[in-house]
Amino acid sequence: MPENNLSAKAYKILEELIVTLKLEPGKTYSEKELMAVSDISRTPLREALLKLSNESLINIIPRRGIEISDINMTNQLAILETRRVLDSLLISRATKYATTLEKNKILEFKQHMKEAVKNKDVKEYLRNDKLLDQTIFDTARNEYAANATAPLHIRSRRFWYYFKGVDDLEASAKVHMDLIDAIIQSDEKKAIDLSDRIINNLVEVVKKYINI
Repeated sequence: MPENNLSAKAYKILEELIVTLKLEPGKTYSEKELMAVSDISRTPLREALLKLSNESLINIIPRRGIEISDINMTNQLAILETRRVLDSLLISRATKYATTLEKNKILEFKQHMKEAVKNKDVKEYLRNDKLLDQTIFDTARNEYAANATAPLHIRSRRFWYYFKGVDDLEASAKVHMDLIDAIIQSDEKKAIDLSDRIINNLVEVVKKYINI
């Protein structure tokens, strides 16, 4: 397997470990510990860690290890405020410019999400949520907005997993499936409204903890 593919695989594995809290927020790990828990060799691990560091998902501390980004409510609110703007832009563009082929690809995620809900498989749901995001980003054809918002989505998925998880699985899947329908139907206003609803679901959690 080419080295760049190994690095991409390493990134994907580490991202899921961060989102599902297998790598604990705020905890520092050695390189050897990360190699053991992820079953990734040193070179692709380091390349993936560099990307995660550039996205502020981890902090590489010389001679100490790799610190996983903490869950901070004030920071999370700022993340969601930024996501709202970028997501609205990307979803608006995806709704306007999606081809028939792209719409069919987006539509496939409805069935995947239904199956995840039926099986109460939160991790599988999160995997499909990530792939849906990536597909929408690609359809929007704005790599600058997509690159800026992708790390915010990772933190948001982790936040949702920590505070909501299986209890919110059905409701979260429902609004995402409605969003898929709105994109397929080229209903830009409804798609943006549903995007806002997804953000608001997380904002309410933040407000509960910091009394806004």
